[in-house]
Amino acid sequence: MESRTLRTVAIAALIIAIGGVTLGYAALSQVLTINTNSTVQSSGTSWNVHFENADQGVATGDAVKGSISLNATSVTLSGVILKAPGDSVTYTFDVVNDGEIDAKIGTFTAKQPTFTGTGGSASADQSLVEGQYQYAITYVDGGTSVAQNDTLNAGETKKIQIKVSYNANATELPEGDVTIANSGATITYVQA
Repeated sequence: MESRTLRTVAIAALIIAIGGVTLGYAALSQVLTINTNSTVQSSGTSWNVHFENADQGVATGDAVKGSISLNATSVTLSGVILKAPGDSVTYTFDVVNDGEIDAKIGTFTAKQPTFTGTGGSASADQSLVEGQYQYAITYVDGGTSVAQNDTLNAGETKKIQIKVSYNANATELPEGDVTIANSGATITYVQA
């Protein structure tokens, strides 16, 4: 009987101990809640990168200038006609950082132009022009190509040139007209 009493006392002590730990944990535990209220205030700095000041263009050879349209975020050439090897049309405009934050080119993605010929030799003409067509976007100062990571500091203006040309060393011309569309690039400026 003593062993049974001893076992009963041990079990009762164990139940009391577990109950005490549970009560102690409950007394020592607490739910913590974090609430935040924040405001982002203007620091007075501004972001303003845009295009402006397009010129009337320069045509060489028998080329026809066409026109340029420009708004804050895009430049579009239309109606340019190249008739012979060496023909080119060049337009110049500014990219301006009127903001207070230094910028850089985050992405520079050249577009793949489409070539559409007319007449019976359309496919051959398209291939010929595609192999001879040249398109370049460069800085006027220095003549380097516009590229990813180029900087444009706050308050800075850079003059850019777009040149569309037909290879001066070409020995063939298409039999019919070939329309070139979607030539160009997408330039995305980001904080430097």
